[in-house]
Amino acid sequence: MSRPRTAEKPEGWHRADIVAAVKKRGTTLIAFSASLGLTRSETSRALILPHRRVNQALAAFIGVHESILWPHWYDADGRRIGKGSRSRSRSPQESHAHAAEVVPASSKHAA
Repeated sequence: MSRPRTAEKPEGWHRADIVAAVKKRGTTLIAFSASLGLTRSETSRALILPHRRVNQALAAFIGVHESILWPHWYDADGRRIGKGSRSRSRSPQESHAHAAEVVPASSKHAA
């Protein structure tokens, strides 16, 4: 007897790919976290559990919509799928503006 087919879960980006995209933009996850006023562990946790503020800021920073990065958490309009978010939601404009303030890690040491 075969198993009944279940709906496939949408994939999204692997967390290592998201971290690599942050590095390709010239900063580290630690520096990115600090720019948001968060610890690295809080930001790392947002790669495996939904955290609206961090997810929006990461998506804006790397230039990919959060529904592409985490299709199992966010719909095409950026609304949370399922349970409510864990933090205050920002508009995409606020997230993009905040993510643009991230200072590349290399420029912190150049002085």
